[in-house]
Amino acid sequence: MNWYFEIDGVSQGPVSESVLALKVQTGDLPAQTLIWNPSMSEWAAAGTVKPDWIVPIIPPMPVASAPKPSAVRTPTKPMAPSKKEPVVEEKPGFFKKLFGRGKKS
Repeated sequence: MNWYFEIDGVSQGPVSESVLALKVQTGDLPAQTLIWNPSMSEWAAAGTVKPDWIVPIIPPMPVASAPKPSAVRTPTKPMAPSKKEPVVEEKPGFFKKLFGRGKKS
């Protein structure tokens, strides 16, 4: 069906319903814009004739990029104990005390 719309007191058209709907949804034509087609008795605001056209087209969400690698490097070798941590010395067990600590080189 052909539609007509009014801009600054001058009728524009004919345009298809899909073109007119897109103009309203994208904001090219405000919801108060008067529209008309041959099945209507008088001009009426687009928002009252086709309220579903007023729903704006939502742009797609931006795609999140992958997180940037951390500037902190992970050590590949075990770290030396910090000064705050006590160093636990291995105490000889029962058999080492009884039989000695092994060969001396």
